[in-house]
Amino acid sequence: MSAVPAPSRRPVARPVERRRAHLRVVAEPRPRHTLRYALLYLVLAGATVFGAVSLNALAAGDAVAAHQLEQRVVTAERDYAMLVAEVARLEDPARIRAAALELGMVPAGSVRFLVVDRTLPADGVTPDLVATGNEATDPLKPVLSVEK
Repeated sequence: MSAVPAPSRRPVARPVERRRAHLRVVAEPRPRHTLRYALLYLVLAGATVFGAVSLNALAAGDAVAAHQLEQRVVTAERDYAMLVAEVARLEDPARIRAAALELGMVPAGSVRFLVVDRTLPADGVTPDLVATGNEATDPLKPVLSVEK
């Protein structure tokens, strides 16, 4: 065997011509604006951080105000509970009875009712209406009348 390659049937193009066929003229490359882009990204990042910090500060201020309001609510609820207890203590019948006795009042005896069967002329009611039991007449009106 020989070390010589077999002749190919294709015509072999010269290497220089093949390289020239793929080459083309390119205009001068555009200058890259990496500094501008870097500055733009830095400004955007700074604005984002500033916005986040500002929102956090506003939220913290609102949280402090909410905490103060909650403390006021707790204090108001405690005061309300104390006032309710004070009202219950003051409304105690035994305390009222003791205060009345200190003022010189006496306990009431048995309860009596006064039923009046007669009418006075100032009442404008005829005796027959009272005798029939008309519910429109007030049996105490003659007793409380001014022209007695």
